[in-house]
Amino acid sequence: MGRTGLAILFLCSPLLPAWGQSIEGLQSLHAGLSCCAGDACLTLSDSLTSALEAHLLEEGAWEPPSGTAGFMATVESADGRLKVMTWNWPHEDRTSSYGGLVAFRDHADARIEFTRLHDASSADRPDENQIFKPEDWCGALYYGMVPDAVDPDVWLLLGWDDADAQVTRKIIEPLQMRAKGPRFGAGVLQSPQGLRRRHVLEYADAVQASLRHQPEALGKQGHPERILFDHLAPREPHLTGITAYYGPDMTFDAYAPGKKGAPWMLQEKVDAIQPLQEDRPFNDPRPRNGRRNRR
Repeated sequence: MGRTGLAILFLCSPLLPAWGQSIEGLQSLHAGLSCCAGDACLTLSDSLTSALEAHLLEEGAWEPPSGTAGFMATVESADGRLKVMTWNWPHEDRTSSYGGLVAFRDHADARIEFTRLHDASSADRPDENQIFKPEDWCGALYYGMVPDAVDPDVWLLLGWDDADAQVTRKIIEPLQMRAKGPRFGAGVLQSPQGLRRRHVLEYADAVQASLRHQPEALGKQGHPERILFDHLAPREPHLTGITAYYGPDMTFDAYAPGKKGAPWMLQEKVDAIQPLQEDRPFNDPRPRNGRRNRR
């Protein structure tokens, strides 16, 4: 990296040299992603990853609150075994690069296993039928984590992907923890078109769409546990297939756990009894995105 890259790196993250492992240092590193450029961004992301690993290895840092929620996208499993932290930084062409860290321990006394994540560009839509190893990860900022109803080593991650200047994405990403590390794309989503390894909502950049987990609700207007999301449709019939013209059509679809160990089943045109909550409870490094994709 040249002198310009180093200058940008330290200008954006003045706390990097001394306090990388503290909460203040982590905040400073993450904040630096809003003003870095070029190779300095990747260096900054790598430094943030190393600082997060060191922080989680400190005594007591693993237990909630981990301290990272509130300034980066951080989700953790209810059983305390898994944490996933993700972040992004922008490019001039309106795409983004992503970084992340998966931290897993099978039980309270187990050694923490770390897996680093990096996606150079958000330009390509993730393949809904492919398994990805960490080195092939399709980046997203994860804001929700839902345990699978059958496999205790599978979690469904709910994510947001800035994509490009034309479209934005929301993603259901089934993550499976294996002996050799995480795999993205567990086969737990069933649709009329067949088994999906992830579900991608891609829609016009200017509109808003929701994707939320809703626990089971009892009563007259109750519903089973489900992952509820806007049904997307083109603005006009002749625009079918061009997702830059897609948006919510005021109906909703959902995935609900199947019976007797079946995969999560897609249910179309379901009733959304209660309003969907805010689904981006984190701070995107780009100020321009602070008010986007809220519903």
